[in-house]
Amino acid sequence: MAEPFLPAGVEPPDFYVAAMGRSGSTMLSNWLASPPDRLVFHEPFFLRPQNSRLLRIQLAELGMAVSDEDWAGRDETPAQRFARLMAPRLQGRRWGLKEVLCEEHVRILDALAPRKVLIAVRNIADVALSFFEKHRLQDNLDRFSDEWVERYCIAESAGLVDYHRLLHARAIPHHVVRYEDFIALEAERDAVARFVGWPGGGPTGDHFAAFDRAFEVERHGHSISDQIRSRDHRSLNLTQLRLSDIIAEQCTDYQVEFGYIA
Repeated sequence: MAEPFLPAGVEPPDFYVAAMGRSGSTMLSNWLASPPDRLVFHEPFFLRPQNSRLLRIQLAELGMAVSDEDWAGRDETPAQRFARLMAPRLQGRRWGLKEVLCEEHVRILDALAPRKVLIAVRNIADVALSFFEKHRLQDNLDRFSDEWVERYCIAESAGLVDYHRLLHARAIPHHVVRYEDFIALEAERDAVARFVGWPGGGPTGDHFAAFDRAFEVERHGHSISDQIRSRDHRSLNLTQLRLSDIIAEQCTDYQVEFGYIA
């Protein structure tokens, strides 16, 4: 039998946010968090030997900075690294986490046993458009081409459909958070807070600047904005607009599963 991942004295996360990129999951996680007592970690890669740079940035901004020496890779398992870096920082706190890769989602269920799961989704055509725009604003097309976006959307949307059905099969408490409903409806935000058991209402713009996404704070501020950026108001050309429609056609199962088409 495998050794438990979480060290003694560290409770499982109150919830896990399973998402795909550009679905509003960072905004959602920030809204739920209320440091220093309730923390939500963005894409920390806890189950990998080396955690993400986003985790180190967030820890520093939360007043729990990790030194270069402590952060450096060591001959240790992910569980040992978590016990060394995170266990002392989680004492007396409630916590959650979110990832945007399906390869992490099932592993998180098995290793961390979150009490509840939120699935963050968004119309897949808008996910693609948001990626196209983000990569251009960040001058990142050498790493994340439009073809990369297409592959990512197809793979991750299929993975989230499978994950949603797995949660049903395992009877794991879960709630689907549709971006469009969350930003528009106070009733949906209340439902998310009740489901998680946290009050919500945190500043939604936290960490964006340090994550190289300051343009999002400039656009939306530090509170929930119900303004959906239409395809015609993005700095994109007809080629990207058409590709977003092609991607949506290839992700029909996802669109149906999460109520974007009948």
